[in-house]
Amino acid sequence: MEPFNLPTNTSVFDNFVVLTFIYKTIHDHEITTDVLYPKHLAENSSPSCPVILRYHGGGLVAGSSLYTPFFNPWYLELCHEHSAMIVSPNYRLIPESSVLEIFDDIEDHWRWMHHSLPTLLSVRAPTVHIDLSRIMTAGDSAGGYLSLHMGLSHPNEIKVVNAVYPMTGPDPTNPGGTGRSVFNIPLLPRDILERHMEQIKAREEEQQHPVVLSAETGPERLQLMFAICQWEQIGRLFPQNVDLPYLLKRLENGDRFPRGGVSVFHGRHDSVVPVQVSYDLTRKVQEVDPNLDFRLVVQDGEHGFDHQAKLHDKWLWEAVRDHIKCWLE
Repeated sequence: MEPFNLPTNTSVFDNFVVLTFIYKTIHDHEITTDVLYPKHLAENSSPSCPVILRYHGGGLVAGSSLYTPFFNPWYLELCHEHSAMIVSPNYRLIPESSVLEIFDDIEDHWRWMHHSLPTLLSVRAPTVHIDLSRIMTAGDSAGGYLSLHMGLSHPNEIKVVNAVYPMTGPDPTNPGGTGRSVFNIPLLPRDILERHMEQIKAREEEQQHPVVLSAETGPERLQLMFAICQWEQIGRLFPQNVDLPYLLKRLENGDRFPRGGVSVFHGRHDSVVPVQVSYDLTRKVQEVDPNLDFRLVVQDGEHGFDHQAKLHDKWLWEAVRDHIKCWLE
C-alpha cells in the first residue's frame, strides 16, 4: 500500500441514506456536512433519531466527513443498531486556516444543526426526525480532539462523549523538529510544511483572498499531514496566547465534560498520537473532576487499531454500554 494513497471503501455506507448539506460559506468556499441514517428509516415514519455528532480525523490538516480510511466502522454499527443519525461535518483545515477558525466552524455547525437541520430534513427526509436532546459526540484522532472540545463547550446539551486516540493540543514547550517514525513511513523532508506555506502565500497574493480548504484527501495532502506529524510541527500552527485549543488547560480553568460520561480508546503502540496523551488527560480529569464517569481503554495496536473492532467486542462494549444507555435515555 502506498502510504499517501490510502484505499477507500464506500460500500460501508451501502445500508445508509447519505444527505449532504452546505452549512457555511467562506470566501465563496462551501463547507458541507453529511447526514447518515439507516435506510430502513426511510421506509416508514420513525421515532426521533438520537444523534452521533462525529468529527473526522486527519490531524486537522487532511481528511473529510466521509473519508473511509478515517471513519471508524463501529460508529456505523452503533448508528444502525439504535436507528440513530450520524451528523459528520467538514471544517476548514490548517495550515491554510487557523485552529481558531476550525473552532468557529464547528460552533457554526452546532448552531446550524439546531436551527436549520430539522427543517431541511423535513423536506428531504420527511420520514426521519432528529432528536437533538440526545447527542453523543464522537471522533478519531483530530476528530476525537474536536469531540472532547465540544463536550467541554456544551456539557449540558451533549449526553456523552467518545474520542478515539485523540489529540489534546500540542505541548507549547515542544519546539519540534526532531523527526520520528510514524507508521514506519520513511522520514519525509523537513521543509514540506515551509514549502507548502510559501505556496499558500503565493496563491493568496494571486487571488486576493485567503485560501480555504475543507475536504482534502489526496496523496499530496496526506504527505503534508504525515510530514507535520513526523517533525512534530503542529505546535507551530497553534496559537500560544489563548487557552481554548488546549484541553488540559480548559479543564484546569473549570470547563467540565457532560455528566453522562466520557470514553477514550487508545492503541498502546500508537506512533501518531502517543498513548501518553490519553494517560495525561485521564490524570487531569481525575484531578479536577473525580466523580466523572471517565473511561480510558488501552488496547494493543497502532493508530487506527479499532477499525477492526466490532461494537459488541467485549472490550469495546463494556466501555460504552453504560454511556450508550445514558445517550438513549
